[in-house]
Amino acid sequence: HAAVQGSLDQRKMMRLSILAACVAAASAFTAPAAPMPLRQSRAATSAATSLNMGVKVTVVNAEDFEMEKGEILRNGMQAANVEVYYTMKGKLFNCNGGGQCGTCKVELQGGAVSGRTDAENKLLAKDPPTFRLACQTLVNGPCTIKNKPDA
Repeated sequence: HAAVQGSLDQRKMMRLSILAACVAAASAFTAPAAPMPLRQSRAATSAATSLNMGVKVTVVNAEDFEMEKGEILRNGMQAANVEVYYTMKGKLFNCNGGGQCGTCKVELQGGAVSGRTDAENKLLAKDPPTFRLACQTLVNGPCTIKNKPDA
């Protein structure tokens, strides 16, 4: 009788340890991380004024252009027909400025722009601190960039 009781206790302990492992594994998936804050367009964050016009963006490997102060760099690049994406895949499957794909990477060589967002810190963790995502960078004054810095 004692041997049977010991065998039952072992089975209970085995079941409890399996159950504990399953609960621990499931809890890793039940608490999703908060979404990363993304850069909002200037239109969503402040009113446009005529004083914001004419910030010069110097592009090392393309033509310079002007854009509104406080505008997202990607939008200015696209308006000026400056190439933003590396490959056809980047052109077709980019995240449309959502800060999720990293295909609009640029190198800031100087000037006045916003700080990095959480999305940039995540996607560009292995890159130098001068690398930015054009879709997440607000231009606050004249600046110099190099598009496609990895190319």
